[in-house]
Amino acid sequence: MKKSILFLVFCLTSIALAQTGLKGGSDGLHQQNAFTLGQWSLSAGFGGSLATDNFYMVKDGQYSYPNGKKVNLDLISPSFSTNIHLALGLLDFLDVGVLLPLHLDMVNPTYKKSAHLDGGAMGDLEFWAKYRIPFAKDDFFQLAFMLGATAPTGKKGVGMHPREVWYINSWGNTDPYTANQWALLGNMIFTLDFTKKEVPLRWNTNLGFAAPFNEGANTLVWATGLNYIASAYTDLFFEVSGETRVEKTAIPREVLDDPFRFTPGVRFHLPSNFDLALGIDVGLNAFSNISYKYNKENAYPVKRTKYGETIRYEVVSTPHIAASAVLTWNLKFTSKDSDGDGVPDEIDQCARTPEGVPVDSVGCPLDSDKDGIIDYLDKCPNTPEGVQVDSTGCPSDIDKDGVPDYLDKCPNTKEGVEVDAEGCPMDADKDGVPDEKDKCPNTPIAAIVDDEGCPLDSDKDGVPDYLDKCPNTPAGFPVDSVGCTLDTDKDGVPDYLDKCPNTATGIPVDSTGCPRDTDKDGVPDHLDKCPNTAAGISVDSNGCPIDSDKDGVPDHLDKCPNTLEGVKVDSVGCPIDKKQDLSQLNKGINFKTGSNKLTNASYATLDDIVALLRQIPSANLEVQGHTDKTGSDKINLKLSQARAQTVVDYFVKKGIDSKRVRAIGYGSERPIADNATKEGRDQNRRVELIPFENVD
Repeated sequence: MKKSILFLVFCLTSIALAQTGLKGGSDGLHQQNAFTLGQWSLSAGFGGSLATDNFYMVKDGQYSYPNGKKVNLDLISPSFSTNIHLALGLLDFLDVGVLLPLHLDMVNPTYKKSAHLDGGAMGDLEFWAKYRIPFAKDDFFQLAFMLGATAPTGKKGVGMHPREVWYINSWGNTDPYTANQWALLGNMIFTLDFTKKEVPLRWNTNLGFAAPFNEGANTLVWATGLNYIASAYTDLFFEVSGETRVEKTAIPREVLDDPFRFTPGVRFHLPSNFDLALGIDVGLNAFSNISYKYNKENAYPVKRTKYGETIRYEVVSTPHIAASAVLTWNLKFTSKDSDGDGVPDEIDQCARTPEGVPVDSVGCPLDSDKDGIIDYLDKCPNTPEGVQVDSTGCPSDIDKDGVPDYLDKCPNTKEGVEVDAEGCPMDADKDGVPDEKDKCPNTPIAAIVDDEGCPLDSDKDGVPDYLDKCPNTPAGFPVDSVGCTLDTDKDGVPDYLDKCPNTATGIPVDSTGCPRDTDKDGVPDHLDKCPNTAAGISVDSNGCPIDSDKDGVPDHLDKCPNTLEGVKVDSVGCPIDKKQDLSQLNKGINFKTGSNKLTNASYATLDDIVALLRQIPSANLEVQGHTDKTGSDKINLKLSQARAQTVVDYFVKKGIDSKRVRAIGYGSERPIADNATKEGRDQNRRVELIPFENVD
């Protein structure tokens, strides 16, 4: 099952390591590009890198044996990774290749038994194929896919530092130069070639996948590089590349501790089709561990067995600093074609044909119509045989009227005059005015025109007479497409008189075009459910008189506008049962002079109110306290608040929820009678019960 999954991943992704610059590509060192070699082109060479850091070889420069013996490496412990690469272009968009890696670790340990860790050997042989999507070669964007595999040909039991992340396993011994199993490689590559836009830059990016057949860490292999084309002989580049494990294994996994390097460098294009690239690899750990004091999170644990002895050590992902180089030679097995016209020089009778010019079988520019002008200069390559042509290969047109002379029945037409298919001046609309004088050359047949050939518009409304159904429209009024005064909303009132030009269809309007409001209550008739409301009466959104207490008697007739919900009322809106009439109950609430103490007679009234509140659970009352003008405003306000609160406290004491009653004192600020008289002051000293809605 695991092999099937890995094979599917391999097919859906693309290649990892093959054809980087270090292994034979044409840009940088570690980056890949989407270009191919071209059919029957050969690329061969070798490349590699050198590091001398003993901390790169082994964490802290030490490894150990089961007996606890610690072995120190020399401070300078060179490590080489080289390769011999070969690639062949089978098609213009398909390359295949093979790569033979060679490795050498010069460990030089102080513990002589460990000499088997020192030495060189062949690594895992790598095969690959690269397919470029066959876009045009001059396209700015290029895309390619690579597939490959590595065979376990590397020597076992030699070397110190594993060359790839997926070599390290948690199930047994790790060998530095081989994965000990087949591995599939896949990669997708895209290139943005700014040189096609005359900018000397090229950006390459690849994302790949390495999948061992058996146990090992599946790994993303990636790189991106920017190349500056300094001259025809030199490129400068800067790359970022690395390997990132995507499968959690028994080996600790920290993304930033996987191999990650920055590489500045230069590539030289030498004579005889040789390329030489040089660069410096700077590992991420050179920044995160400047002091060389590595901790456990920055290393991979490795266990190896040789000669019956087991050694254990931890490996840092990449060297601090390494030097890399590649030398490549390119050869194309085709006949020389100096002018690139597809005809080999040995049979090319026109060996200096300009690039892109179509040629015949002997390499000379084509003249398909035999008019004496070769095709790449001929703007009219299909001229009939025998027709006289000008210097561009197009039929002669002496009077420049667009009709060639061999078809022109009026070859001396005045310059600029429009002609028909036979080259004669035309009257396209047949209105009696020749087109050269006709300012309206497309007038419909039978339309009456003026001396300039334009249709008459007698009333100057912008609609010509032959279309105008209202030819005598007064000047200045907007009209529709048939010349009649506009009535946009079709309400019978023309737009220039319509004060409401967007009235909906079917709504009756008045003489100004606005929706009719017969009773002048502000609600138009088509929305008014009470269209005959008397003038001055306040109405709701439906046009009906407002009934604030919803007792069935509108406010303008209601003499008891604060009746509680559900109370039966008479024709003037007052409760039939006076014990339910708040305006009457108000009168029964009295206090001792200058005090908030209730008179004994008030309690019967308060009990009636309590009964009413119990009867109507939805009712809420605001108790408003009022005083006359006698005394200071401050004292009156305090007294009124205290009296109102006394009433509320009584209600609560009798079991009414405190949320249903509230007290507000207004002092003397809301008189209902003249404070200058005793009768008026008596009326002003009062308590009012006002219903309210509880928003809670």
